[in-house]
Amino acid sequence: MRWIRLGDSPCAVRKDEAWELLAYLTASAELCTREPHYYGTFRLIDAASRLMGFMLASSERESTWLAEFKHEVDEKKLWMLRDRSGYFEFLNQVPAELADHMTQEAKNDE
Repeated sequence: MRWIRLGDSPCAVRKDEAWELLAYLTASAELCTREPHYYGTFRLIDAASRLMGFMLASSERESTWLAEFKHEVDEKKLWMLRDRSGYFEFLNQVPAELADHMTQEAKNDE
């Protein structure tokens, strides 16, 4: 695996945000033991959205791409309730979309 370095600007979450995300992730892990498997996928993509929200709130510079990506995730994660096949297709596309952006950002930082 090749790691991509994305700039030198700091990105941190506040302590209360970190605790909130930690509590959400651990509770979600426990719930995954008794809920349908696709609920776990929803909880993971929701955690990613929460992290993006923390990143946007603490960012020193506006990240239009991240804000738009978070909006897309927040909209399409709800497809789990009404269009499960579309939701799973979206989940298949998300990692590639993020990886493409990260690769482009790394090239811009060179």
